[in-house]
Amino acid sequence: MKRIFLRDVTGEVVTISGGEANHLARSLRARRGDKITAVDGAGNCAVMELIDFDKETIKARRVSKVQKISVEKKIILADCLPKQNRFDNIIEKATELGVEKIFPLISERTIARPGGARTQNKLERWRRIAKEAAEQCARDTIPEVEEIFSLDDWLKKISPLDDDTLLLFCWELEKETTAREVLSVNREKNIVVLVGPEGGFSEREVGAIKSAGGVSVSLGKRILKTDTAAISVLAMINYERS
Repeated sequence: MKRIFLRDVTGEVVTISGGEANHLARSLRARRGDKITAVDGAGNCAVMELIDFDKETIKARRVSKVQKISVEKKIILADCLPKQNRFDNIIEKATELGVEKIFPLISERTIARPGGARTQNKLERWRRIAKEAAEQCARDTIPEVEEIFSLDDWLKKISPLDDDTLLLFCWELEKETTAREVLSVNREKNIVVLVGPEGGFSEREVGAIKSAGGVSVSLGKRILKTDTAAISVLAMINYERS
């Protein structure tokens, strides 16, 4: 059954317009009488039947009760911005791997530092990528892409961590503790993953992260690019929870 995000899944009859209507009619080749699974990105889901098409809108009638979607333990990704447009790929893959919220960060060694109108343009693109990826992989929710924070401000925002949340940060100088070891005994916790920039975290930043409750982990013998590191650790979390 085709799956699409709508603002409203609770009405008896809803009007679908804009990009959602275009996606249904052109990309998914939907027709009158087709049934779709509609989710609102906030935890509500319903089956709807498409009943009318015109040039710009589609009408759909709800044919099931509205159901609440079960909530799993959260995965949050905080990633220092990489160069060029590699954050686009991080957004897409993080969405596929179940991340609920994504924080773009700027640290001491971050090279990419968008400002002014470029910041808003990037946020809009990243949120669009998250929505499209969520539809493609049949997710029930769209991950939130937050505003860009400095690493120090972000650490203040998330502190103090509650007992049910683990802050895991990938550090190339960690030689003893592996991500697998930490994840294997923390399957039932909400996990916040922090990934550094191309040049890694500074010594001061590592101290600040640990003071905020962060646990440093190694991802193996090789030093990974920041986008590879993010996808690798998220895949590990999915494996441990499967």
